[in-house]
Amino acid sequence: MNKKKVEKEAKQMLDNFAKALSKVKTKEEDYHVDRDKSERVEGGDSCEGFKSKLLGNAPEKDDDFIIAEKGAWK
Repeated sequence: MNKKKVEKEAKQMLDNFAKALSKVKTKEEDYHVDRDKSERVEGGDSCEGFKSKLLGNAPEKDDDFIIAEKGAWK
């Protein structure tokens, strides 16, 4: 497929999705949330253990650093 054809098909898919989405009926209460507090308290939760959890999830690491190749996610 050439680039122009892919762009045209992608735009058509997005337009079709937007049209279908505009037909969905919702009530305001479906997406409105009432809360007692709407702002977080400064200095509230502790970040204790954050570093070890973050490093534990990293596929590659070296002591206290995550090893990642710039642009590898592309």
